[in-house]
Amino acid sequence: MNVGITDVTLAIITTNKEMKSANIPVFYAEDEKELQERGLIISKTMGGMVHDVYHGTLIVVKH
Repeated sequence: MNVGITDVTLAIITTNKEMKSANIPVFYAEDEKELQERGLIISKTMGGMVHDVYHGTLIVVKH
C-alpha cells in the first residue's frame, strides 16, 4: 500500500495581478489567450494537469 501525499498543486496561473501565494509559484498572464498558453506549457514542463478553478485562474496539479 502506497501511503503519502499524491495530489500536489504545482503552480497557479492567473490574470489577477493581486493574487499571491507563500508556497506555490504564481505566473501572471495578460489575457485569456496567454493564460491558456502558459497553462499548457507549465503543465507539460511540470508533468501535471491543468484545472480551471474560476474565471482567469488555472492551477497545475500533480495527481
